[in-house]
Amino acid sequence: MANPGNDTRERLINTAARLLWEQSYQGTSVDVLCSRTDIRKGSFYHFFKSKTELAIAAIENSWGRTEQTVFAPIFGSTDGGMAQLQQLIDKVDEIQSSILQNRGIYPGCPFGSLGQEMANKDEAIRASALKIFQYHCDYIEAALRKAEANGEIPPGDARQRSRNIFALFEGALLIAKVARNPALFRHVAASVRSVAAA
Repeated sequence: MANPGNDTRERLINTAARLLWEQSYQGTSVDVLCSRTDIRKGSFYHFFKSKTELAIAAIENSWGRTEQTVFAPIFGSTDGGMAQLQQLIDKVDEIQSSILQNRGIYPGCPFGSLGQEMANKDEAIRASALKIFQYHCDYIEAALRKAEANGEIPPGDARQRSRNIFALFEGALLIAKVARNPALFRHVAASVRSVAAA
């Protein structure tokens, strides 16, 4: 039998994940979260001590879904490292473009947006976002090591290269978000091979 409490908690997490991504931390109040999930404010604090605690649960849950549906399938394939990175670009572009078409917004990276907003305001959120950044870099680094082993790129510091590529992706998403133009993400991300070889 399903536990109603678990269902309510999951609805709060899923609602927070979407609002934090599409709006912002500051623009997502506890009152709005309760209204969107149809619960009383007292119930909110039964599940989470604070909005910060919910935000961390939300982005960690978002990363878990993203890892399962995007990163694990792409980077778990037998394709070459550079092909995997291109598949990541294509998948991110597909997701962002679909949201723009269906909801009229280009949300950018949920982890980068929240991390940038809260880095100097909330240490717990900053640390959680940084941890997720590192998970991204772990996958990218593995692809770069594969690419290097296959002779696709020259030898180099794979960890630093992974950070460079992650920064390229985050910057490309930010530019595309502000311009509300998916083509800008594709154009900037297209330089991934040169960054990988630098």
